[in-house]
Amino acid sequence: MDGVHDMGGMHGFGPVPIEVDEPVYHEPWEGRVAAITRRMVANSTVDRFRYTIEQMPPAEYLDSRYYERWLWAAERLADEPDIIEGMAAPPTPPPAGEPASAPRFAPGQRVRVGNPVTASHTRVPRYIRTREGTVVSRSSVWPHPTESAATGRYGAMEQVYTVAFDGRDLFGPAADHVVVVDVWERDLEEAS
Repeated sequence: MDGVHDMGGMHGFGPVPIEVDEPVYHEPWEGRVAAITRRMVANSTVDRFRYTIEQMPPAEYLDSRYYERWLWAAERLADEPDIIEGMAAPPTPPPAGEPASAPRFAPGQRVRVGNPVTASHTRVPRYIRTREGTVVSRSSVWPHPTESAATGRYGAMEQVYTVAFDGRDLFGPAADHVVVVDVWERDLEEAS
């Protein structure tokens, strides 16, 4: 997520419109695209799907609605034989189990987020990279998204932490809020 797709914290795009009583799908075709896409990735990973969306050219991405992006990704994934073959098989169950190692960080501990810019997929938002925050809790365990985006298969389980950041540290002195983000263990280090 290192392009126009990582818009969190960016300025100049105006307010996020909030539609009261917004329907799940505004048009029938959106529900069909969602159903097709869910079936296509049932034997892959959501990270592979997200990474595919991130390949959309920036101007087209900005000009597209949410489910238009899903349709664009589904069209590309349909060209991959393992995705189509996987549609005939029962869905792969989600990963389970605990990581091989104990958690490295504890609630209240200060951590610094790395800058895991890769040629592939990262779920570390640009606005928290290299910033310090405080671990709130170990939120879950889940495979790191970089590998599953590239392979379409989940890797080993990893610790995931909920980390709180002072909005002023991220967005300047006028910010009056706290930002809370889940971050994988390998993307964190102990703050100095």
